[in-house]
Amino acid sequence: MKWIKRIFVSIVIVMLVAVGTLFITGNEHVLYGVGKTYLKGKTAPDIDDMPYFSTRAIPADRPQPWPVNLIKNTESAIPDELMHKMDSMETTAFLVISRDTIVFEQYFRGFSDTTHSNSFSVAKSFLSILVGVAIDEGYIESLDQPVGDFIPEFREGVNASLTVRHLLQMTSGIPFGESYQDPFGYMAKAYYGKDLVAETMKFKVEKEPGTQWVYEGGNTVLLGLILERATGRTVSQFFFEKVWSCVGAESTAYWNLDKKDGMEKTYSGFYSTARDFARIGKLYKNEGRWGADTLVSPDFARLSVTPNGIPDVKGEACKWYGLHWWIGEYQGMRLFSCRGLRGQYIIVIPERDLVVVRLGHQQVKERRNHMPVDMDWYIEAALRIAQ
Repeated sequence: MKWIKRIFVSIVIVMLVAVGTLFITGNEHVLYGVGKTYLKGKTAPDIDDMPYFSTRAIPADRPQPWPVNLIKNTESAIPDELMHKMDSMETTAFLVISRDTIVFEQYFRGFSDTTHSNSFSVAKSFLSILVGVAIDEGYIESLDQPVGDFIPEFREGVNASLTVRHLLQMTSGIPFGESYQDPFGYMAKAYYGKDLVAETMKFKVEKEPGTQWVYEGGNTVLLGLILERATGRTVSQFFFEKVWSCVGAESTAYWNLDKKDGMEKTYSGFYSTARDFARIGKLYKNEGRWGADTLVSPDFARLSVTPNGIPDVKGEACKWYGLHWWIGEYQGMRLFSCRGLRGQYIIVIPERDLVVVRLGHQQVKERRNHMPVDMDWYIEAALRIAQ
């Protein structure tokens, strides 16, 4: 029995040393991350993790229910092979809106039209809208206003050349790192840590801004900080006032915070329903207009879904990204979208007056012209339904 006791004591000591090391080295976020992933049977952040974090509510105070005219024979509209592909990615919601009317709506794996789901990087596009509004209302002078006007740490040297436009384009030249697999990397600390601003401010410009496109969530965090300082509001409050309350959202949304009463993780963690996510697609399908109201200038909305043309690390001019919005095409039709880590998609096909929302647990890693291959499945299904 003594040897069992010695082994147990040794294990406890090793664990205490490991935990102490994590805290001493500023990596205590690893403990929070493990508790919210591996101990929950997951290996990465997932769409149903809202209970594990502090959030800020974004009320739905003026609901405008969608018109619904579900087409008949929807099961035969989507071939079994296509449905099987969609199911293989653990789809939880599939919504098709044609001419501003819901024509198809289906939920899986216990989800419904009232289930909240993490949208991950879809939130980046939402943040972009707020930047456009802030420019419209004079809180930000223009896309080319220096970041240093809002964040003093970016006022000297090459940092001084960084502008709001560079952050929106993902051409800041700041090497945050975007891997969720590195437990000690920026994204792990940003998602599971307790001081998002402090972690973000550890990084500075290392490459001339505007010269290379690299997708980095830290750019969106800086934009969130700029919005807070420019407007004097939290990002959630500003979003409620300028967007959510205006587009007729039917359910209260929630934005993931780094700690209680903290800052929104503006690059991720916006929780809402499929029906309400679709409203952002409709808003940009109509170039920033909602009914008779203009929520964000059409010029900004159009620019957001126009390729920025900045070369990537391989030297290829970026035709797939605008200002925090993804751009692509399907069978010759132009489209733009918001995209999230696990296949959260709000897809807009202006030519067909279509908005498609897909939510789920997985996405295909393979890309076609910088677009996840599985997006083709949902677009094909939507076109079959709305033909």
